[in-house]
Amino acid sequence: MIKMDRILSLRRADDCIAELRRIGVTSHGIESMYEKSHCLAIKLKDIKLGAANIIKQDMLSIGGDAAVSRGVVNGKVERSDVIILGNLKMIHLLIKKLSFQDIFEIPQIITRLQKLLEIEEKKLPYTFKAGDQTLTLNRTHIMGVLNVTPDSFYDGGKYNSFDAAMRQIEKMVNEGADIIDIGGESTRPFSEKVNVQEELERVLPIISKAIQRFDVPLSIDTYKAEVAKAALDEGVRMVNDISGLQFDPHMAETIARYNDIAVVVMHIKGTPKDMQKDPIYDDVIEEILQYLSKSITIAEKANIPANQIIIDPGMGFGKRIVDNFEIIHKLAEFKCLDKPVLIGCSNKSFIGWILKTEKEERLEGTLGAHAYAIMQGANIIRVHEVGPHKKLAQIIDAIKNIHP
Repeated sequence: MIKMDRILSLRRADDCIAELRRIGVTSHGIESMYEKSHCLAIKLKDIKLGAANIIKQDMLSIGGDAAVSRGVVNGKVERSDVIILGNLKMIHLLIKKLSFQDIFEIPQIITRLQKLLEIEEKKLPYTFKAGDQTLTLNRTHIMGVLNVTPDSFYDGGKYNSFDAAMRQIEKMVNEGADIIDIGGESTRPFSEKVNVQEELERVLPIISKAIQRFDVPLSIDTYKAEVAKAALDEGVRMVNDISGLQFDPHMAETIARYNDIAVVVMHIKGTPKDMQKDPIYDDVIEEILQYLSKSITIAEKANIPANQIIIDPGMGFGKRIVDNFEIIHKLAEFKCLDKPVLIGCSNKSFIGWILKTEKEERLEGTLGAHAYAIMQGANIIRVHEVGPHKKLAQIIDAIKNIHP
């Protein structure tokens, strides 16, 4: 028999544990060696010069490393970002070594590191309540989109009539949608605002009937507190706010008055009218994380329960083509906020730019983008075509969660 040496693909803890068991490693050995195989690159922001030097020296002493600004070595900077490079065992050892220090804000750094490790080693799936239903995100959930608008970028005008809207909801539910997201104002690039009354006239009749006919939780796609309140009074149990609670100062407190309401906070740069006028980022992931962190703080200060908050990086909302692809590529970095991640790439222009297709011919590209996003940690995908995405998610989830 040919002996086939190979480099193992250990993308998850379970992958490593399975391979160690295959060759007969003891339970104690597995526990020790798993930590050595699990490599991390942890970026800490704005670390004092002295702490940066201590972290670098401590990591070198245990076989890892830490990257710092060139000014740290010669003392020319007061603070630096630090990228810690090592396996899980090394990071735990680093925390132990740092615990003997009480200078240069090191106790706070220890707390920050411990929080990141707690998220990284999290075992239980996220759950949230949508009214009397509990959604457990141990598989990818599908949010089906229903725009009852004349001018949405993809399906504007298709579902303006009551009957057409109800047929589309029924179709999405039958195809496996876990949530239906109903919107009455287009937020496509360069779109104009719609007044509250017009938005309500578009969505409330649909919501009222859909609540009676379907068991699937309904979400209202709005950034206006008045619209959210009216929808919640009708029985909607989820609010999807493209501004991340930052356009309407009353939105967070409005949602907090109701029990068991989930809220999606999304990043946007600017407003729908101006967001695509030359958006520029120094670090797109960093800026989105800062914005979403602010949104989470707004929600929690209004007493929205922490486990009811979902984050969305806002694909196409004030993003260049390259920004959209970087977000998908680095989606796993959003784990640091310790919230479920929703993403919506559905038929967007960055997909059309790559494929050179119009919006009606972007399904395959959308499926590809969402497949990669799920592999990078997306918990919910927001889509126009539910059926193909349900099948896609079933396959990707099976690949991600296989237990050899």
